Order: sequence, then structure tokens, then C-alpha cells
Amino acid sequence: MARTMTAKEYEIYKSAILAANDSKDKEALRQIQKQLVANYGLDNKDVQYLLRLFAYSV
Repeated sequence: MARTMTAKEYEIYKSAILAANDSKDKEALRQIQKQLVANYGLDNKDVQYLLRLFAYSV
């Protein structure tokens, strides 16, 4: 069972995604995506929203 994302973790991931988008760092986005899916699963609503923030396909 995937664990629940805390508000602090959510904000950290969101900030990291926005920074990677700004720097056009697709590899960082790829790593973030792997961590999100591994830690929380694709069924998590927060994960689904965060993945929609990606400016680039990875």
C-alpha cells in the first residue's frame, strides 16, 4: 500500500517540479515522476495533480 503524502512533502515536490520546469530539466522531472509513483502510487490524487504540472513529457 502506498503511503499518504503530507502537506510539506506536497509543497516540496511542487517546488521541485516548478524549478525543473523553469530550468527545462527533463531529467529532474523524470526523477521526480519516478519518486512520486514509487512512494505514493498513480492512484493518489496529489500525485495526479503534480504530474499535470509538468511542462514537458518525460
